[in-house]
Amino acid sequence: MMKNDWKSNPLIADFLMPLVVLMFYCVSYMFLSSWLLLEGVNYIFVSKLWKYLVLLFVIVGLITIIFAKMRINLKLEIFHSDEGFTISNLLLLFLPLTPVVQYIINNQDILSPKDSIIVFIFFLLVSGILILVIPWLFRSFGSTRILLAVGLAFTTTITNMALISQAHHWFGKGSLRYQLPVMGVVFLLAYLLYSGKRKLALYAIITVFFLSNSVMQLSQIIRQANEPSFDLAENKLLSIVGNRVPSRTPNIYLLVYDSYVANETMLAYGFDNSDQEDYLQEQGFTLYPHTYSVGFNSIDSMSDVFNVSNDPYGNERRGVSGDGVVQNLFSSLGYDTYGVFTSDYFFQGIGSSYDHTIPEFQSPPYRHLITAILMGEFRFDLGFGKLNHTQFEHDKLDSFLEISRSKGFIYTHTDLPSHSQNSGACLPDENEIYFSRFEKANSEMRQDIQTIISNDPGAIVIVAGDHGPYLTKNCDILSGHYETSEISRLDIQDRFGTFLAIRWPTEEYDMYDEITVLQDIFPAIFAYLYGDAGILESKIEPVITYSYIISAASVNNGVIVGGIDNGEPLFLSGE
Repeated sequence: MMKNDWKSNPLIADFLMPLVVLMFYCVSYMFLSSWLLLEGVNYIFVSKLWKYLVLLFVIVGLITIIFAKMRINLKLEIFHSDEGFTISNLLLLFLPLTPVVQYIINNQDILSPKDSIIVFIFFLLVSGILILVIPWLFRSFGSTRILLAVGLAFTTTITNMALISQAHHWFGKGSLRYQLPVMGVVFLLAYLLYSGKRKLALYAIITVFFLSNSVMQLSQIIRQANEPSFDLAENKLLSIVGNRVPSRTPNIYLLVYDSYVANETMLAYGFDNSDQEDYLQEQGFTLYPHTYSVGFNSIDSMSDVFNVSNDPYGNERRGVSGDGVVQNLFSSLGYDTYGVFTSDYFFQGIGSSYDHTIPEFQSPPYRHLITAILMGEFRFDLGFGKLNHTQFEHDKLDSFLEISRSKGFIYTHTDLPSHSQNSGACLPDENEIYFSRFEKANSEMRQDIQTIISNDPGAIVIVAGDHGPYLTKNCDILSGHYETSEISRLDIQDRFGTFLAIRWPTEEYDMYDEITVLQDIFPAIFAYLYGDAGILESKIEPVITYSYIISAASVNNGVIVGGIDNGEPLFLSGE
């Protein structure tokens, strides 16, 4: 059958060729995702879709053969149509690029202007190939109007998938029940409007949608940037310490284990961690079982710790990246500062300010965003530039040995036990997965402590968790899903509860360890170093301000505000 014969047959031109092209898109995407190890929601979507397309192709193919043998000349004027390509078609690319621009704007904390341009150009090229180039190449075999609508629908669905995943709380895989209608609606609108004078309406709708969404996202970023900010010169800790010289300068180790919480919370989950807490006490640690954080995630919680303030003083990663008030104070006192992480996540987009950093490399931020969009979900465990965990442990222990022979401060952030997948829906075995990682964290913690104590017995060693694991209810933010009246003590502990144990070198520490929230660590540490309880006045207000995380409930100075346990202590153990 010649090319012209193909195009003159509406079943081939208007059905089979679009199916072939769409199958090509799916198979190509599957191959690319497997090759780049990007198997997420989009990968599962295309791997399911192409199977249905094959079945549909066989059915239409059989009908075509039957009609050909019966010499039936089928005319489908409603479908059969051809439209040429013009420069105005470039406006169609705005539709799949709308969510891309939204992602770029919302990730300006890690993206440089160069990164933003790279992400935009990458998806501009991908969209151009699928929406314009391939339909043009196949124009001799099928309706360009339908092929263009297919490309627009497929590309728009792929770039929007991260937003769709967030709305439906998907993790790793989605549902065709919601994905196909999105793709179908885009296809129908594109096909029906991409004809004659109606094209102008299509171009106008897409352009207005692109511009309005982009302006709205930009206005939110500008509004946040214009919110009042504290002056670093007014930082209480800096003001009180001044230029004084401390009376003692032991090495200081801050060991943070992600989402590690106190045993009261663990018991509520069904896991008894008393053996580990007993071990810490045997090693000379003082436990602070009622500690919570005013921050809800690692960056926010630990930046507040290092700035001893709710204000990030610029980039939200400034504190954790080594340029916080605490690290700079240690540097001024002659300490070498170390930041040891499992990935470059904590200094992504800003760079590390520690004297010594692990890992030393920084993966391009644009790569992370492109990867997330292609996967169709912004997963918390999407690696930035991850070290093999065995290598991380090895580098961490080596750093401990280096500090023990000098004068240093080290912050290590271990990605164990880690929190839930934060999709908004708990996995069936969410708790069991967490418990398994928790036991690994306990083992690693013991190894860390033994190494430090055996080589640097006079050091201050701080063992902490940065926030809770998010295991209750929907395993995510509660606002919009639960009323304040439904929020329990465990729900709050589960998100803001932390763990804290400190090994002090001498006994007089109890004059300075007035600790309510995790962010009180360094006011207590510096009060001890200077022998001045007045430094404790630099502590921040012990109030959880991110109340939207827990449906407008809060905690003020250890007392729950709102919810089932309103007016009661956040922690009951030891009361």
